[in-house]
Order: sequence, then C-alpha cells, then structure tokens
Amino acid sequence: MRRHATAFTLALLATVPAVVYATVPYPSLERGRSPAGLLLIVLAGALSILIACSLQGQLRRLQSELEAERERKVRFEAHSREMYRELERKLEERTAELRRERDIAVRTEKLISLGRLVGGVAHELNNPLMAILGEAMILRERHSTPELSRGLRVIEQQARRCADLIRDLAAFASLEQRKVQPLDVHALLEGALAQVAAVAPGREVKVVRHYWQEPLVVNGNLEQLQLALANVIDNAYRAMADSPAPQLTVRSRHEAGWVRVEISDTGSGIEPDVLPYIFDPFYSRPQGGMRPGAGLGLSVALGLIRAHGGRIEATSHLGQGTTVSIDLPLADLRMLVPEECPAERSL
Repeated sequence: MRRHATAFTLALLATVPAVVYATVPYPSLERGRSPAGLLLIVLAGALSILIACSLQGQLRRLQSELEAERERKVRFEAHSREMYRELERKLEERTAELRRERDIAVRTEKLISLGRLVGGVAHELNNPLMAILGEAMILRERHSTPELSRGLRVIEQQARRCADLIRDLAAFASLEQRKVQPLDVHALLEGALAQVAAVAPGREVKVVRHYWQEPLVVNGNLEQLQLALANVIDNAYRAMADSPAPQLTVRSRHEAGWVRVEISDTGSGIEPDVLPYIFDPFYSRPQGGMRPGAGLGLSVALGLIRAHGGRIEATSHLGQGTTVSIDLPLADLRMLVPEECPAERSL
C-alpha cells in the first residue's frame, strides 16, 4: 500500500510541469506553445518517475540489507554469548577434573610411599602377634580364675584388633590384582554385610536393600572387592555407634556401563572440611572435633576399588548421615558362572 502511494505521488508530481505548460497563458512574443515542448516535458516527467522508482528500489534493497545485517549481528552476538558460556562451562569442568586428577595423583603417591613402609612392618608384626593370641587363648582355656580369665580375654580381644589392623596393612601394601573372575555384585554385598555383622554381633543395625532388579556383574578379585565393601560397611557401622535407630541402606544400579553401589548410614555425618580427607591413611580430627574412622579401612577400600578401575567418593550432611558411592566397570552378564558366585544372593 505504501509503495503504491509513493509511486502515485511521484507520477502526480511529474505531470505538474505539463499541466502548467498547458494551462498558464504565455505572451506569444516571448514564448510560443509547441507540441514538441509539451512532449519534452512529458518525457522529462516520465524519466523522473523512472529514476525515482529506481532510487526507491535501491533504497528498499539497502534497507533490507541493513535489516538483514542487523539481524545477523544480533544472531552473531547471541551465538557468541552462548559460545562464551559454553567455553566457560567447559573450562570450569576441565579445571575441576584437573583438580580431581591432581588430588588423586597426590593421594596415590602417598599411598604408594606408605605402602612400601607398612608392607614390611605388617609382615614382621604378624608372627609375634599370632603367638600372643594363641598363648592367650590357651591360657584362658586352662585357667578358670575369674580375674585371670578376664585379663586374658582382654588380651585376646586387643590382639584380634591388632590382627585386623595388620590385615588392613597387608592389604594396603599389596594392591596388585590377583585372581580375576566375573563376580555378582549383590553376592559380594551380601558377603560383606555378613562379614561385618559377624564381628559386630552387639550392634543392632537395620539393613535396607534396594538392589537392581537384574544381576550386576563385574570383573575382579573376590577377596579384594569383598574386603573393600566390608571396610566401607564397617565404617558406616562405626559412624552409627551413637545413633538411636541405626539404619544402613544399600543400593545398586546400572549406569551407562558402570555398576554403582551406594552405602548410606544414619550417623551424625562428617563436617565439610573433613570430608575430603576421610580416605587418607590414619587421618583423624584434632581433639574436640568429629572423628571419622582414624585407620586404614577407607584407604584400603580406595586403593582396592581404584585397582579394579573403579571410583569411590563420599557425600555427607551433618545430622543426616553419610553416603559412600562406588563405581565399578560393568562386565558381561553371560560371563558369570553360577558356581563362581562368592555367596548366595539373599534379599
């Protein structure tokens, strides 16, 4: 509509000279009326219309190009902002990944250095400790004096604690893979739960299982993986020592080629500044603070899980409890042979 009105206006303006030339009287002596002059005026008006239309068309094209360029600029700026945000996000993720890799490398180096030291110590301590434990058991069986029996029982209990520590030391110092076979994760969990319950008969802990509906199979060493799971479960038991209604929740699921096991307790939780160090060997808080397990249990679990190509991490909330998550590479279910299962799965 606007384009037609503009063209009509230009045509009207172009005919004005012809109308004026035809209607305004001129003295015959000064200027005569001539059809050729009238034709020349009409042609000039028509040419003016053509030039005006051409200029108008070029102007519209320039306006369209300017508008398109403005839209391209807006899209480019939006795309640039999006790319910047994406690069910033990737940079943050890469920085966090590098920080995690650095922490893992530092922790691994610490574990290797400490492993070299404790390997020989554990071997040298084991033989005399077994002698002490055996003699205490023999003496307690031969003598019925209450005071002596009570003292021998204390010696036996403490010797067993030392034996457990030496076992952890030996496992910590020797993380190399041994016999590897396909293993049912649920059977491993049941074996670890039974193992911890056997050494803690006085702890009334409710165990809630949320297992994946299908068997989950990993490749690994039976003793090492069950020890790693038992150490995590035992640490959860210890965290709930003062809990009025202790509950242990065990979950398993399948996530994109990985088996995830989550072990959650209802303990008092771990402080945020303590949480990054709970996998360090013999880490403990200063006096007056919360004390997570000050031993090798979680350190051994970390080393064994990583030796199997897995990952282990912990999350905690004060007053709500702690969850330890373990990821292991999923194996082919067809590789599992029933007689190779470590224990009967019971849900």
